[in-house]
Amino acid sequence: MAKKEYDTYVLTDLALFPEDKEMEIILRDLTPSDRRYKYRSFFASAMISKDPSKYTDKLWVRLGRGQLQEKPWSVKIVREVNKFQ
Repeated sequence: MAKKEYDTYVLTDLALFPEDKEMEIILRDLTPSDRRYKYRSFFASAMISKDPSKYTDKLWVRLGRGQLQEKPWSVKIVREVNKFQ
């Protein structure tokens, strides 16, 4: 399976960001199978690690004003969450 890439915004201090704990976050898909859906955002229950090789997919982290961090993190999506039901 090809490695997928996502990005997300982190509005807190990166040093205090919880790792390896399931949490709900908003992700944006950077590598969809159909390019018409590039940048589709969705809520997901996911596990995140600052170690880029811990989980299968790559996560690019942006700060509150959109600044992209130099090194990617890794993410494992447990499930998509539908907040609109």
